[in-house]
Amino acid sequence: MSTYQELKGLKVKYLSADTSGDRKVDGEVFYNSADFNLKSFISTAAWHSTANLTHGRASLAAAGTVPAGLVFGGAGVADMTEEYNGSGFSNGGGLNTARQALGGAGTQTAGLGFGGYISAYSALTEEYNGSSWTESGDLATARQYVAGAGTQTAGLAFAGRGSPGKTNSTEHYNGTSWTSGGNMNTARAYLAGCGTQTSALAFGGSSTGTTGITEAYDGTSWTEVADLNTARLSLSGAGESSTSAIAFGGSPSNKNETELWDGSSWAETANLATGRAYLAGFGTKSLAVAASGGSNSTAAEEFTQSLTATTAAAWSSGGNLNTGRYGLRGTGTQTSMVVAGGNVPPNSNTDVTEEYNGSSWSNSNDLPAVIQDGNMCGTQTASIYSGGTINPGSYPGATNHYNGSSWTSGGNTPTDVAQYGLAGTSTAAVAFGGYIGSGPGRTNAIQNYDGSSWTSNPVSLPQNLGLMRTAGTQTACIMAGGNNPPAPSPPNKQPVSSLEWDGSSISTGPNNLTGMNDHCGWGTSTNAYFYIGDHPTGSGGSGGKSVNGFYYNGSAFVTSVPATTGKNTTGWAKSSNADSLVCGGNAGSAHLTSTEEFTAETTAARAVKTIDFD
Repeated sequence: MSTYQELKGLKVKYLSADTSGDRKVDGEVFYNSADFNLKSFISTAAWHSTANLTHGRASLAAAGTVPAGLVFGGAGVADMTEEYNGSGFSNGGGLNTARQALGGAGTQTAGLGFGGYISAYSALTEEYNGSSWTESGDLATARQYVAGAGTQTAGLAFAGRGSPGKTNSTEHYNGTSWTSGGNMNTARAYLAGCGTQTSALAFGGSSTGTTGITEAYDGTSWTEVADLNTARLSLSGAGESSTSAIAFGGSPSNKNETELWDGSSWAETANLATGRAYLAGFGTKSLAVAASGGSNSTAAEEFTQSLTATTAAAWSSGGNLNTGRYGLRGTGTQTSMVVAGGNVPPNSNTDVTEEYNGSSWSNSNDLPAVIQDGNMCGTQTASIYSGGTINPGSYPGATNHYNGSSWTSGGNTPTDVAQYGLAGTSTAAVAFGGYIGSGPGRTNAIQNYDGSSWTSNPVSLPQNLGLMRTAGTQTACIMAGGNNPPAPSPPNKQPVSSLEWDGSSISTGPNNLTGMNDHCGWGTSTNAYFYIGDHPTGSGGSGGKSVNGFYYNGSAFVTSVPATTGKNTTGWAKSSNADSLVCGGNAGSAHLTSTEEFTAETTAARAVKTIDFD
């Protein structure tokens, strides 16, 4: 009889806890001497939501891995490229020729796109260098709904629909031009593919009907192997080779089935949360992304098969405010927050202060002024409320300190502002720009607070701005969005550029994916979220109240999961935490009472399995 050591090449290790250090791998067996059990590490497969694409579309192509993926082309915005960094998507350089139903291969910084449909079947090939696309040699056979595999210098295009119909032809790409390879056994289109030029896999699609046929390629010829368990077309997939792949989605009926390929058979595994077809996929058998597809959805999901479990970022409902309002401001954390002021029906200011304990709001002592659109920073027990407006338009610059139960007066601002950016604590704060009651209506002033008095900073913003939002401290923060009417051109009304502050100087940061104002922001200068508010229309003006959010990782902005309700002029938990909440605001009702809580994505080790001999 064989022993475990003979079968696995490992001894059964004795441990006092559920860990085996660098031997913590799938299938590892160990004995826990503390609870007298034989245990094993078992990986689990699951899909979880990830941040949305910036634009939803179907029939797009993909390339790359997780966390460095690429999607491009597609119906509707067919020249668009988006890059995935493991947290969300950001805009890349557009294709030279807009098209849909094209094939993809390569990596995020060395991508390959070929074929597709414009007003006719296309043979066009383009290469991506991480920022822009360059045209290269055409396919010999123009086609759409073509599958791809390989790299930018060793690519593979196979099957698809051309003239006069579905094709079985295969072409090899060498970085410059295409040459013929071995024909597939079954001509088809709407299939998926993955792998390399010398070890590729083709699966599913439409031949004489919907099929589950799978073929493996060795660089010269195709061999038919085991079929998918669920026949489908317009599916997607990913994988490293002809022996390791994942297939998901497809049509008819927007399938959510997912299957894993081990080189000899397909096995069903965790389903997509949302079934869809005409989607894109990239990654490997154990770590993949399914993006967009269906009815031009922006949704994306990430698949993991590992010893860890990922809980996707999400929004959920919290307890309602006692006083519905907009123009309120808040600070603190998701479980310990204070809000004050705002506008209440029919259209007047309030001094109401409320505290949140993670589930419900309770009234506290009133703010010394009836006011709206100031700003707050600090904690629930050590915060300030400064600036704001009093209907019908005066701008008092008073600052009031809150200690968790009562308010006391602080110093006045040199420049009286409302709707401005504020970062820091109750004893070390910095204010940026804001609305003023004279002149251009906005200011570029930067003002510092030391806990008792405000001083004008000799440095100014590069332009007059109001309604921007910040994340960080008095000496390290990021600012995004804002409003600068009546600027001569629409982009200046809601700038997409961000601003970075180091305590002594302002510099231009990376562009956000869109302009925004009257939104909310929290986190740190290198780990920040900016959400909801007014996003621009196509002409650059203030558009509808958006559910969209963006994550900043210290170098770039990417998409984040959408909020439940689009709204503006809210209160929000302003802290260095990734978790936050948004309350009140203006949406379908101008004086909302609702609270929405945001929980950032987390990853945790899965529990080990006890081996039961019963």
